[in-house]
Amino acid sequence: MGEKKKPRVNMTMRLRVLTALFLVIGFGLVGVRLLYMQVFHHDFYIQKATSLQTRDTFITPNRGKIYDANMQVLAESAEVERITVSPKAVVSETKEKNGVTADVQRQTLATILSETLDVSYDSVMEKLNKTDSEYEIIAQKVDKDVTKELNAKLEAAGCTGVYSEPDTKRYYQHGSFLSAVLGYVGSDNNGAYGIESQYNDELSGTAGRIVRVQNAQNEDIVPDTQQYIPAKDGNSLVLTIDSDIQNYLEKHLETAFADNPEARDGVSGIVMNIKTGEVLAMANLPDFDPNDAYHLTSEVYINELKTDVQKILTDAKIAAVIPDKWYEEGGLANLPEELQKNDDIVSKLGSARVNILMKTWRNPVVSDNYEPGSTFKLMTVATAYELGEVNEDSSFYCGGSLMVGDWKEPINCANTSGHGMQTLTEALMNSCNVAMMQIVQKVGMARFYEFYKAFGLLDQTGIDLPGESRGQFHNTSETSDWNEVALATASFGQRFTVTPMQMITMVSAIVDDGKLKKPYVVKNVLNADGTIKSTTDPEVLRQVISEDTSAYMREAMEQVVAAGTGKNAYVTGYRIGGKTATSEIEKERDETGKITDTEDRYTASFIGVAPMDDPQIAVLVAINDLPESAPHGGGAIAAPVVGRIMEDVLPYIGVTASYDEDESDRREQTVPNVIGMTRDAADEALTNSGFEYIIHGEGETVTDQVPSSGIRIPASGRVILYMGEEKPTEQIEVPDVSGMDPDTCRDTLEEYGLYLKQRGVATSQITGDTTASSQSPAAGTKVSIGSVITVEFSDTTTVNDR
Repeated sequence: MGEKKKPRVNMTMRLRVLTALFLVIGFGLVGVRLLYMQVFHHDFYIQKATSLQTRDTFITPNRGKIYDANMQVLAESAEVERITVSPKAVVSETKEKNGVTADVQRQTLATILSETLDVSYDSVMEKLNKTDSEYEIIAQKVDKDVTKELNAKLEAAGCTGVYSEPDTKRYYQHGSFLSAVLGYVGSDNNGAYGIESQYNDELSGTAGRIVRVQNAQNEDIVPDTQQYIPAKDGNSLVLTIDSDIQNYLEKHLETAFADNPEARDGVSGIVMNIKTGEVLAMANLPDFDPNDAYHLTSEVYINELKTDVQKILTDAKIAAVIPDKWYEEGGLANLPEELQKNDDIVSKLGSARVNILMKTWRNPVVSDNYEPGSTFKLMTVATAYELGEVNEDSSFYCGGSLMVGDWKEPINCANTSGHGMQTLTEALMNSCNVAMMQIVQKVGMARFYEFYKAFGLLDQTGIDLPGESRGQFHNTSETSDWNEVALATASFGQRFTVTPMQMITMVSAIVDDGKLKKPYVVKNVLNADGTIKSTTDPEVLRQVISEDTSAYMREAMEQVVAAGTGKNAYVTGYRIGGKTATSEIEKERDETGKITDTEDRYTASFIGVAPMDDPQIAVLVAINDLPESAPHGGGAIAAPVVGRIMEDVLPYIGVTASYDEDESDRREQTVPNVIGMTRDAADEALTNSGFEYIIHGEGETVTDQVPSSGIRIPASGRVILYMGEEKPTEQIEVPDVSGMDPDTCRDTLEEYGLYLKQRGVATSQITGDTTASSQSPAAGTKVSIGSVITVEFSDTTTVNDR
């Protein structure tokens, strides 16, 4: 019996040995693996585990504020939230066990997210189906009240995997105000265009972080291990822009744009402090709202986009009607369904719309080139005067044209019948091309080019705005490009280009004792706590001309406005100087080089300076890309705009009006209160105040008066006294005075019991061609008796400056 059991014992022993061996080998392998993982590759696996358990959330810092020169807030950021999902955490296993499939759970969540956050259901579903992802952004810049509403819906539906993170949203307090200068902030909180882009590093700040250790269900494993690194808010900027002056500029540019609807590239303007180089105002129309930068609102640009789109559809032989909503807002969903699946057409339409948007975002004052035309004559004369080649006693004969070099055709003056003999100042007043060509022949190509460089026209001005251009001049190393003919046309500002910013800095140097300054728009950078980090000081780049030359140029420029082509920029009581221009534009061509313009086109511009005894501000206005069939003269349509801006800005900056004898008819005085006085007492009070009067009634005392006391009217206006009679109470309909000369206009208004406030051409320069061009209030408006009607007079026949 004992011998029979021996094999079983041996078998048992072998099994035990094998089991022990397997255990040893198994634990050995585990040990080796643990040694491999915990010793030799410890860092790798720690990093792997950490990456799977760690949730890292970035905190967007508050972007710095942008203030105007008076510390009014122009742009600031507010706290909002970013909504994200973790597709891995969206599906609940508990719900699946209760019969709610994963697809249904995702669909329910997508519906809630799309409806509450106003995002596409399909795009949300696409992100929820990325089941390998732990982080997908659903919506950004979500207001907190919307997030609160969303959380309530998610809780009610039992949805999981949705999170909110701190974010910021940029707000521009005044909509499109100053948009070309400010630019805007994109969805990534980085600046695009304008100051937002130029100073992005200063404004952005540094992002913060929240680091959590979480399990697969996105629950904190150890709450106390959360790390919070606060965001560092961005610095703020104080601009040189004065919001009140900016308002004046934009108001008058809007009128200019409305008055010149055929200006293909809109209107532009700058107001600059001559003494410092500070930009006080800068604007372009059409503009955009930086709060909604991708929304097109300008009819001009929408119509241009429609033309581009029609060409795309025609070339593709597609007949489709694209709704206005797409032109305004863009977006695939706003295109007709038959186009949405045509990737090629969708791409071309999107590109066309982006091209138009970029036109609205750009700042042509610094980035666009144009031929300056006759405003450039200021440099020609200043250069020749500085070199001693001409003086105030020099004279020039203009017969209407001049033959130059080997050019086969005469080069014409704007006045093709000629100006006859004229002094240097008169040549500027007349904007005479022939005189400029004669002057520049004395200067010569080399010296002209040296002064062109000295005035900074070959370089960017260095203004702290992005996208600045530098214009283009002739290739002076090629005689085929830079020769006598090129010099002649350059003398009156044609066949080369500059930027408006280059022009206004050049003119400012000419009138400010010859000192060329660097323009700028940011005065201070503020730390997040409001202390000053840095200040921009005025910078004189170089002395270009002497004080004597500058003094002569100021006198000549004043005469341009007083009695020359700039007479429509005249402002009563102020000494204004300037120069007009009507510059030709090269015709547009298609891809094959064929000219597409059917007529000649022009830029009408004017640069004004005031006050001429001590220049403080320079104003440039350009009305861009006008057809010859429309009014296009700088003296006729741009000079009046500068005059209106000056009339608002000069009193605002503290320049007091001063009237000489020639302006006595426009001096305004305050009407005294004579109600209750006897006739003799009223006579004395009104006479002492410089007013004439008429009487209605035969009472012993004044029972009423028109205008009421405290109203300012021209000294030439007559006060109406009611002696025992009641003043009429019914309102008067303002008559239409357009086209009337000043005397007829005044008489007409007085017949209605209204008073004329005359603006525009100086009284000494009024001719039979000086007529009313605008009035406020408009014709047909109901006003009270005694109201003052402001009428602007202009002259379109003696201001030709081409």
